[in-house]
Amino acid sequence: MVNMSASSPSSLLDLSDTFVFGSGMVPMDPFRKLVLLLFYRPKGAFLLPKGRKHVDEAFEAAAMRVTMEKTGYECQLLKQKHPTQEANPGRSLQCMAPIAVQQKLREGIRKLIFWYVAQVDSSDACIADTQEGGEDFTVCWVGMNLAPALMAFEEEKKIVARAVDAFSA
Repeated sequence: MVNMSASSPSSLLDLSDTFVFGSGMVPMDPFRKLVLLLFYRPKGAFLLPKGRKHVDEAFEAAAMRVTMEKTGYECQLLKQKHPTQEANPGRSLQCMAPIAVQQKLREGIRKLIFWYVAQVDSSDACIADTQEGGEDFTVCWVGMNLAPALMAFEEEKKIVARAVDAFSA
C-alpha cells in the first residue's frame, strides 16, 4: 500500500499565507521592433514592469494594469508563437499564455510571477504621473536586439530574449 501522505521531492505545497502572485510584462512595439523597459534611476538598472496581482484579478489583467501604472502606456496582450506545455505539450502555438513563470523565495514567502508579452504603440503619448509614490522609473524604448543585454537581472534577460525570439519566429 502506498503512503499518500508522504511528500514527494517533485511536489511543492505552499499554503495561502506563504505565497503571493504577481504579473509582469514584456511590452513591445512589434511594428517598430522596440521593447519598452523601465530604467530604475536609484540603482541604474533596466527592468520590466511587474507587480502584485489584486485579489480576484486575472493574471493577464494584472500584467496590463501594472504595465500602465509603471510606464504610462496602455497595452494589449500579444499572441506569439512559443513552446508551451499547455494545450499541445512541446509544440509551439500562437497563444497568449504566459511566456514564463518565475519563482522568488524571500523570508519564507514564495512569489510567483506570471510573465506575458504585450503590444504597445511607441508613437502613442505616455500618460503622465501613473507611478505610485516612491517609484522612480524612466520609460525607455530600445531595439529588440539590444533589450535582453540591458536587463539588470539574468531571469529578466531570459524572459526578454524568449519574447523577442518568439516574435521573430
